[in-house]
Amino acid sequence: MDGIAPYRGQSASINPALNAQANGGGAIAPPHRPAPSGFAAPHAPDPSAVKTPAHYLGAARRRIWLILAVAVPLSIVSSIFALRQPKIYQARAELMIEPPQLDPILSTLVSQDVGRIDAAAHDKYAPNMVARLTGKALADRVVSSSRLAPELAALDDPAQELIVNNIRVVPIGKTNMYYYVTLEGKDPALTKRLLEGLLEELKSVAHTESHDKLEGTVEYAEQNLDQLKKDAAELHAAMLAKLKSVGTIGPGGKNILEMRYDSFGQSLALKQARLAEMNQKMMFAQIWPGAEGGGPAASPRDERMAMLQAEKHRLMKNLAHLKSTTRRFNDDPAARETSEQLDDVMNEIEEIGRMGSFKTRMAKNPAEMIFEKQMREIEDDQAEQQAMLSEIHEVMPKHQEFMSLMEDRQQARLKIAAAESEIKSFKTLMKSQKEPVRVPDNVVEPTVPIKPNRLLTIAMGLIVSFGLGFALVFVLEHFDHSVRVPEHVSHGLATPLLGVVPRITRSALTHRGGHLWTSAAPDSLAADAFRNVRASLLGVADRHGPIVSLLVTSAKAGDGKSTAALNLAATCARAGERTLLLDVDLRRPSLNDVFPADDDDDDARLGLVDVLRGAVPWQQTLRRTDLHNLDFIPTGDPRDVPIEILGTLELRQLLSALSHHYDRVILDGPAVLGMADCRVLGRMVDASVLVVRAGVHQIVTLQRAKAVLEQSQVEIAGVIVNSLSEGVQNWSSYGYPSTPVGFPPRRDRALPAASTTNQPDDEALLVAASAGR
Repeated sequence: MDGIAPYRGQSASINPALNAQANGGGAIAPPHRPAPSGFAAPHAPDPSAVKTPAHYLGAARRRIWLILAVAVPLSIVSSIFALRQPKIYQARAELMIEPPQLDPILSTLVSQDVGRIDAAAHDKYAPNMVARLTGKALADRVVSSSRLAPELAALDDPAQELIVNNIRVVPIGKTNMYYYVTLEGKDPALTKRLLEGLLEELKSVAHTESHDKLEGTVEYAEQNLDQLKKDAAELHAAMLAKLKSVGTIGPGGKNILEMRYDSFGQSLALKQARLAEMNQKMMFAQIWPGAEGGGPAASPRDERMAMLQAEKHRLMKNLAHLKSTTRRFNDDPAARETSEQLDDVMNEIEEIGRMGSFKTRMAKNPAEMIFEKQMREIEDDQAEQQAMLSEIHEVMPKHQEFMSLMEDRQQARLKIAAAESEIKSFKTLMKSQKEPVRVPDNVVEPTVPIKPNRLLTIAMGLIVSFGLGFALVFVLEHFDHSVRVPEHVSHGLATPLLGVVPRITRSALTHRGGHLWTSAAPDSLAADAFRNVRASLLGVADRHGPIVSLLVTSAKAGDGKSTAALNLAATCARAGERTLLLDVDLRRPSLNDVFPADDDDDDARLGLVDVLRGAVPWQQTLRRTDLHNLDFIPTGDPRDVPIEILGTLELRQLLSALSHHYDRVILDGPAVLGMADCRVLGRMVDASVLVVRAGVHQIVTLQRAKAVLEQSQVEIAGVIVNSLSEGVQNWSSYGYPSTPVGFPPRRDRALPAASTTNQPDDEALLVAASAGR
């Protein structure tokens, strides 16, 4: 096996010291440059977590198929829905609602519920009528009419379906009186008739209620009028009874005793005035004797008698006045004192009279005789006046009762007259009362449907459908934090970006063994991308040493690492490097069908696992490809072969031998996360390349894969971003057409391995580096 020790099973050690003893001082695996110590560098912030409008626009371009998949069916459904919508017509009319007004004067004669104008009820009248107009009760009365019943017989609930669900009442301006009433329906003629019937029913109901209320008002007012008349009759009967029981009531309700008392008082006052005048004359006669008749001179006794008579007259006048003004004359102190003084004067007069006079009675002064007579008459009149006053006091309460009855009867007569006048005026006003609900004479039949607006509905359906499609894409993009931009990969991993491979269109030309084969289209953008990857590897080799054995891996399966390893190997071979492609993925080998063995080849089933077992030399498993300078070693049959075979000394020796025979050995390895295969293989090669599929993983997943490799001291040359679909134009200046105009098709010609005269500079550097080893 060209100096390679056979496979010794599970006990083979991968310790470097044991490897050195097993080699016996011979060839050993290529030395490893120290990798950064520790688990991993601190994770950089995830740039893909920050979404800008450009991300959402890119997502819309990338997922235009999803937008169309959502929008097209919804648009079709909305368009069909819009086209199948029936035509709807609208009948319209203006409605005026004015609360009925009652006469304010008559309203005072009736009850609060009937006649009084309630402000709250006045404000609620129009809304209540509008509620009736849109209610089901009025609609039932309309549809039950004989002229509409035959047309609506097929409906289960025509009032609800045709009127209640379709009627609208909108106030005009800010008033509470004028309204627009609209009714929608499929049949314009039926809709017109329904609206007319509805308005007429509302008008009839309002008229009936208003008329009944006015009639009730008049009826109640007439009842009150009858009660007033009855009360007036009762008062009149009571007055007659009182008039019969009291005999001192005269015409007009005057008191006869009071009239007599007033007349008697006037006569008494006249007599007192005359007596005072006579008394005055007598006093003048005494002072100037003979002044009025020339009679003999008066004696002292006569003068004294005259003075006593004057005092007597004065005291009697005071007593008469007190008797007329005092209710309890006998108990009055002033009356008693005056009475005592009068008694003293009378006693003195009697004493002077008993002294005797030589003059006979016929010889007395005639004036004194007249004066005494008038004094006696006045005294008698005063006594009679006092008796009349007592009688007046006795009949006064009954007379006051009669006067109250007479006043009440007069008020009742005034109320009766006012009520009769108001009722008569109210009945006159009833005939000119305005209708509370006024409707147009007829409703115009609609001729143009108001809906549906099919063009608008279809346009809105399209907008909503595409909006939902875009919204779904934007939501998916919002929650999608996978890395799509190559710079984000290199920045998040702090690892060089070796190249960017665009999404390769699968065709009959590029499809080979389940993989995409860029060598079939050497002038494509994908082929240029792998050339850039090879050029980047040459730059890494110039800085850190030659890279012969290269492990191609990925964070997880499905990132395109096998396709990347295949096309990178083909690119190196086309550049003139002797290249070997080695499939070391024992779990999911996939390159065997790319370079199938000949049908008559007995070694068709042999592969890497057979070499590691020691069954055959590696030259026997080698397959020559149709591409010059490219050889391939398949995996073989990995069944019943432990995965630990990849960590044996035999594989390390095999890689060392292959590195001496080829300029480039490219290993298609397993994925990193969850498996130890790649970590073991990475320690045996010069460097490894991490393949990342754009838009699949988050940066955290890639950082974990890098951390796993760094823990195993695996040298990472860089990252390849695979299957890029967004911003590809930013990574390529131009692409070569498959057949340039005016030139024959290009042939797939690789440079000879030994020729260095026409190689590019990077290929010459690789040859020189290989020769230097």
